[in-house]
Amino acid sequence: MEMTGKVALVTGSAHRIGRAMACRLADEGMHVAIHWNRSREQALATMAACRARGVEALTVQGDLSDPSIAPEIIAEASTLGPVQVLVNNASRFVPNRLLEIDATQLEIDHRIHVVSPTILARELVKRLPGGLPGRIIHMLDWRASAADPRYLSYGLAKAGLLHLMKMLAAELAPEITVNGISPGSILPPSNELASGPTMKPKAESGENPSLDLLTDVLIQLVRQDDGSTGQVVAVEGWRTMS
Repeated sequence: MEMTGKVALVTGSAHRIGRAMACRLADEGMHVAIHWNRSREQALATMAACRARGVEALTVQGDLSDPSIAPEIIAEASTLGPVQVLVNNASRFVPNRLLEIDATQLEIDHRIHVVSPTILARELVKRLPGGLPGRIIHMLDWRASAADPRYLSYGLAKAGLLHLMKMLAAELAPEITVNGISPGSILPPSNELASGPTMKPKAESGENPSLDLLTDVLIQLVRQDDGSTGQVVAVEGWRTMS
């Protein structure tokens, strides 16, 4: 797909990996809608960084633990033009084990990682003019296919996101491809950095080779015109997770 002048929505793109992906899409000439929930100042900074690359950008606020907000997010992003690229990156990463879990924790993670991405995809498809290609990319996790009992509700929800990718890929081909990126520990949560190794990975493009590789994969998935869909590309981070 030709990227210049097209519109992308990246959820959870105020900072960290989401910001890197938004800026890389802007580098390729795409107009970008930057979704945020709590990080307003960082979202505004990401918007400015994208605009500095010569494209249009806007910020869209919304709490994706409430899936009813998803249609409004697509509608606001569509003021830039038809949204042809959706990157489902918004997430939360909260530890909980079986004896600590309750229905609320399970429901919050399911709404953020499964229900809202489903509604966002539905709204993209409803609004996409006939004949235009689309790309939906899910940011996954190794926990989607391997057990980590420390993050019960998160792992279950990411597994749901993985299966959603497969279901959407089957339904939307060939006009819209749906693929996933499964990063390693490219930018670990701040609590892991505090308690883990002294090495702190860089968050800026050009300073973290693994982050640059991830954004390279993103661009490849957007550009490709061979119809590849339902695929997961693993990107290792600065340390390998087992």
